Formats: sequence, structure tokens, C-alpha cells
Amino acid sequence: MVLMKILLAFLTSSLILAGCSNAAEDSQPASESLPSIVTGSFAVAWLASSISDGCAVVTDLAPSGGDAHDLELTASQTASILDADLVVPVDGLQPAFDAVAESKSSGVFDILDLLDPLTAEDHADEDGHENHGLLDPHFWLDPKRVSDAAGFLGAEISKLSADCATKVEVTVPAVQAQLEDLTQEFETSLATCSSRTIVVSHEAFGYLADAFNLEQIGVAGLDPEGEPSAARLKEVIDLANSLGVSAVFTESTVNPDVAQTLADALEVGILTLDPLEIASVSKDYISLMQTNLESLRSGLNCS
Repeated sequence: MVLMKILLAFLTSSLILAGCSNAAEDSQPASESLPSIVTGSFAVAWLASSISDGCAVVTDLAPSGGDAHDLELTASQTASILDADLVVPVDGLQPAFDAVAESKSSGVFDILDLLDPLTAEDHADEDGHENHGLLDPHFWLDPKRVSDAAGFLGAEISKLSADCATKVEVTVPAVQAQLEDLTQEFETSLATCSSRTIVVSHEAFGYLADAFNLEQIGVAGLDPEGEPSAARLKEVIDLANSLGVSAVFTESTVNPDVAQTLADALEVGILTLDPLEIASVSKDYISLMQTNLESLRSGLNCS
């Protein structure tokens, strides 16, 4: 009888443990079984998340501050790139990210080459470095190119799973409709402006200018940390004066001294224009672009 009780207790304990084990396995996050997408661009991460709509886990390695171009990867971030099912670099944005992505034999989709990329203007900084011939990575400042990117990226995401293939059929047209509305908003708002020249801290806004018939005058080249030469500063001031610009645009993450020097010399105000390089936790791509539009309307005296 005692032996029977012991056997019953053992069997009961085994069943309980087995049940706990199965429950623990069942409680594993569903995301662990989903395909993974990794990028270093805030805008691309927004696009990938909007398109995948939960069929994949999207990781954005864009920094939350500082200079996005100087991204330094941790060991875990490097591993996340190497282990990802789909890696989406933007050529030239982050050399460290690009280098790790290039070491993968598959699952890498560099979207920039498909979007008619622009090259940077040829201006030398204080150290004599030039930007001539470099591709400008900031394609996301043109919502029309982002719409094209949605189609290309959607095709890649659809390959990740049957669920993704189904989702993409709905999400890509929906995202493109949003981007078409955003493009129309920009075109309408910037149609009647007294100025079409934007004086900016660094030449991140070439796609924006190209899309909406604006002229970009950049103090520094693609590198926001580059120090412009005295000759370049004088050139920008003379040109801006001749064009009658009414504002200087700067970025929240760069040293404001250069913009302040220009604004003082031109006797104009300073407004913020966001290149959307840094991760945002409070606003999405559409909202940030609309904030940029408000700055442009004010700085260009649009009616």
C-alpha cells in the first residue's frame, strides 16, 4: 500500500512537471518563430514594420542620438545582423553596418541602387575632404522614392513566409497611398513660396530638393560633423544674400554654431529641418516629414 502511494505520487509529480514544461514552451514569445529584419535606418525600419505588419520582427539599429553615420555596433548588434533573415542596409549611411552586411552570403537587400540615387555635391571641408561622387543615402526625404522603395522591399519581405506574402498584398498599396497623400501635401504647400532655396547645415536634403523643386545650399557635405572652411562659409553667405533667403535650417543633433554664424551674417532666423537619421520613439516617418513641411513653409515664406 505504501509502495502504491509512492508510485502514485511519483506519477502525479511527473505529470505536473511535464505540464509545466509544455506550458513554458507554449509561453515562449511568438516573435522567436517569426522571420527577422534588421536595418540601421529609422525610415527603412518604419517602412519594413508598416509592410510586414507583424509577420516579421523588425529591429532598427539607428542610434537615438549623435551622428547616425558614425554608428558603432555592439557584439549583440553585430550578431543580430549576421543572424537576420533579411538585412536592409542603405549604402553609405553607416559604414560599420555596411561592413557587417557585406560579410553575409545571403539575405541582404541594399535598396538604394534601385531608387535612382543622387550623388553628393562637391564641396571640401576644413580638412580638404570632398564628397564628389559619393552616393547620397538620404532617399527617404523624397516620399515618392519611399513609395518606390515600398514596392521593392515588399517583394523581399513576401519571400520570408506565407504570412508575409499575404500581408504584403494589402500593406504595400496602403503604405503607398499614405506616401502619395504626403507627396501631395508637400506639393500643394510648397507651390507658392517666395523662396525656393534652403540653406542647411549639411547636404542631407538633396532628395527633398530634387522632389519638390527646391535648391539646397549645404554648408558642409554629407558628413554632419565636417567643419566647413572659411572660404565655404563666405561662399554660402554671399550666395544666400544674393538669393534673399529668409531662414537658415539646422538639425537638432548637430553643433548649432555654424548655423548661428550664418543666421547672424544674413540677419535671418534659424529653423529645424530633420534629416530623419536618428531613431524617434514619439513620432513616425509621416509625422516627422509633416513637421519638416511646417518648417519649410515658414522658412520659405509659403502662402
